[in-house]
Amino acid sequence: MGPFNARLRSLDISLGIGETSRVTGATPTQIRYWEKKQLIHSRRHDANGNKRYSLANITLIVMIKTMLDEGYTLAKASEEIERSHQKADMLHVLISTRLQDIKREATQTVFNFGPLENDPDYDVIAQVTDKAAKLYKQPVKKVAAEDHTDRVVSPF
Repeated sequence: MGPFNARLRSLDISLGIGETSRVTGATPTQIRYWEKKQLIHSRRHDANGNKRYSLANITLIVMIKTMLDEGYTLAKASEEIERSHQKADMLHVLISTRLQDIKREATQTVFNFGPLENDPDYDVIAQVTDKAAKLYKQPVKKVAAEDHTDRVVSPF
């Protein structure tokens, strides 16, 4: 996924305010106001200076609009989005620093998060199905050193 993610990030995909409004359901006035409040950010795409909104900001606009439609105030929606970003950041840290392996089995996916800090002879294993996630400790699999003493090396 590394090259795919890098390529996706490198794509210069953005929309003007009119298209952003049409896609998200937020009015241009709302979008400008949210930008003034620094909840979202635009960038100048060309020399003509038209504002452009990235896919990340379009997603954020949809989140804000959805929460406002559900009855949240703008301040409360902003707080909830910030909390969501903090959780996502912590999840990213967990996955990027601990996840060692993912295996898909018949009815579940198994995640190996490596050794327990307080019991390094065991790995933390998560077994995830469509309906549940369970955590287990599993003995660390020791890789035996190869014994090369009986190997015969052919001169050919």
